Amino acid sequence: MEDQEGRSAPANAAQEAQAAPAVPQLDARGASRRRFTRAGAGAAGVILTLHSQPGMATYGNYGGVCASPSGFMSIKTASHNPKNSCSYNRSFTFWRDNSKSWKSRCGTRPETRFVEVLQPRGAYIHLKNFTLLQIVQQTKEVRAIDRSFVALQIVTALLNARASERAGIPSVLPEDQVVAIWDEYSLKGSYKPSGSAKAWTGLQLAAYLQTTFR
Repeated sequence: MEDQEGRSAPANAAQEAQAAPAVPQLDARGASRRRFTRAGAGAAGVILTLHSQPGMATYGNYGGVCASPSGFMSIKTASHNPKNSCSYNRSFTFWRDNSKSWKSRCGTRPETRFVEVLQPRGAYIHLKNFTLLQIVQQTKEVRAIDRSFVALQIVTALLNARASERAGIPSVLPEDQVVAIWDEYSLKGSYKPSGSAKAWTGLQLAAYLQTTFR
């Protein structure tokens, strides 16, 4: 469940351990940390350390601040650059449960096909005809393809970027950067932000994207 601000309730650890949950509980920071641990050493350990920093992300009634991928790796958060904001960013559950407001909030129709906004490649080629709403709903068919939740979090980031642009607020992840992140990941199967010694796996990338959501 979510509160009025679109924040999600903490994930249940037992439910998260299931192989194919009906609704992935990715919004809780505990879930993010658990997935980082399972993802392995290297970059995961670095990201976990950064995620625990007091200045990593702060939220309030007037919006929060968060870090770009390169800022995330170097602990240069948006507090050093007030133009970067997460104030219009919401979790995938918010967009899933409020599809009727997509058009007014971010200028996007829920029935927009994935292939119309993002290029499906490799293991994700079969996502092309699914709608954006189906992606955030994580239907059984989508879940079978999007095993690391990257497409789910990328679509969420895309909607957030458009919502920020529509509100006239520069986002820490504008749409062109969201698309660039997806392009690199879908082509290589990993994403390497500036300042990272190792490329992020799908689970690590999905977990990073969560830090940009309220």
